[in-house]
Amino acid sequence: MIQYIIRRFLYTIPIWLGVMLITFLLFNMRDPIAIARVHMPQAPEKALHAWVRNNNFHLPLIFNLPGSETMIRADGKAHPEFKDKSIFYSQFFLSIKDMVTFNLGLDKNKKPIADSMKERIWPSLSIMLPAFVLNVILSISIALFSAYYRETTFDISISFVTVFMMSVALPVYLLGANFLFGKFLKLVPVYNHTALPVLIAVLSGIGGNIRFYRTVFLEQMEQDFVRTARSKGVSESRILFRHVLGNSLIPVLTSVVMSLPFLITGSLLLEQFFGIPGMGDMMYTAIVSQDFQVIKVMVYLGSFLYMSGSLLTDLSYRLADPRVSLS
Repeated sequence: MIQYIIRRFLYTIPIWLGVMLITFLLFNMRDPIAIARVHMPQAPEKALHAWVRNNNFHLPLIFNLPGSETMIRADGKAHPEFKDKSIFYSQFFLSIKDMVTFNLGLDKNKKPIADSMKERIWPSLSIMLPAFVLNVILSISIALFSAYYRETTFDISISFVTVFMMSVALPVYLLGANFLFGKFLKLVPVYNHTALPVLIAVLSGIGGNIRFYRTVFLEQMEQDFVRTARSKGVSESRILFRHVLGNSLIPVLTSVVMSLPFLITGSLLLEQFFGIPGMGDMMYTAIVSQDFQVIKVMVYLGSFLYMSGSLLTDLSYRLADPRVSLS
């Protein structure tokens, strides 16, 4: 297994470099002076050149090729010292070095981005983690019984409700739950409380999960081993939870484990609506204020978490079914 983890990690390096390159080009192809004006709208040209130089925007974009030392850079000067630097002395490879060493830079307010992320990750987890656990437990349980009582009134009702829930957008859940539970019934406070955001996060995502898990469980219930177990007198509860659920773990784990990265990145709309100072709100604020450094870091973080989730999914297959080979 250790060899497999190492091999998968090596496979993800080119993918991660590709994501970084595309993201880097999207944000750094602009004129560095224009980027500087976003941060200092009223600054004179001399101050803009200094900002460009202090943030390494005067460096070559991808490679430090011969002749770069004679070119007039974005800070208005030529830099003969480039001649003594390596070919990797560029904005792109220095940004990779910063990501690997967790030197995430500063936001527009000159605050270290790493410190902001440490502060904001816990509010996001306080909402997303309970919502994730409740969503998994409820969706698997409801889907399992819906598949068992297929084509009954219970199953038809669940199918109708889940399709309806999938058709409703998140802003509708935000406004509806806020009015119903916060204003009309007054069960929970509208703000400064985690119950309502958790409830909305569960309701907005549980419909699709129930439909997916129900399809998986129905496929297993039609297998020969279920009929064999019934013919041997095995109890229905044992058939459901041991045979059907046990043999459905692979697709279930795929859905569950691949959702784990979103616990850290948070929900942009949910956090912004309720004023939760989490990672989603950090991303929204960065987009509105055109804080490109924060946006780049969040994109890098999301890609890294997604690839980590993919690796964890493969490892969970092995834990769920020893017959799965990681070779």
